[in-house]
Amino acid sequence: MSQILSTRSARCCSALLSVGALVVLLLAGTNAMAADVNSLFQQARVTARQLDRDAATLESYTKSNMAWKTHSAQITEIKEHINKAGSILSQLHATREDAKPWQQDGIDAITPTLKELASNTEAAINHLNDNPKRLKDPDYLQYVRSNAALAHELATALDNIVEFENTKTKMDQLETKLGK
Repeated sequence: MSQILSTRSARCCSALLSVGALVVLLLAGTNAMAADVNSLFQQARVTARQLDRDAATLESYTKSNMAWKTHSAQITEIKEHINKAGSILSQLHATREDAKPWQQDGIDAITPTLKELASNTEAAINHLNDNPKRLKDPDYLQYVRSNAALAHELATALDNIVEFENTKTKMDQLETKLGK
């Protein structure tokens, strides 16, 4: 009986040590990510610029007689960029508490735009799946136009966030040189 309790105690302690180690690793990872919020914004900026180009390209397809497969391929590219941006945004949200107030504002500002882009893209994909021959349908055209505008808005917001950080860093460096 004491051997069974001893084995259970050993397993329990081992499980607690494993959980403790996992918590330490998660906290260390969170701190590392928090230190690199700017890097995440820069990655999001690159992805948003790609998304902006792809959404503008898809919008240009609506003004010509491109095949639905061409539209589908372009929407797939857009979806991949949205998924990548969503992954980066998730990392930004994970670091939000440790971010500077203006970075928190930036995270809050881009979140609804990315969500709306994802929703519109899903609707456009569904439209193409259900109606591949109806590329001039007003609903589809609205999804595409809206995505182009939202992608541009997202790219501009991220450009501004990254530029603000760059300018702030430069001002802090100059202030240090002046001895203030």
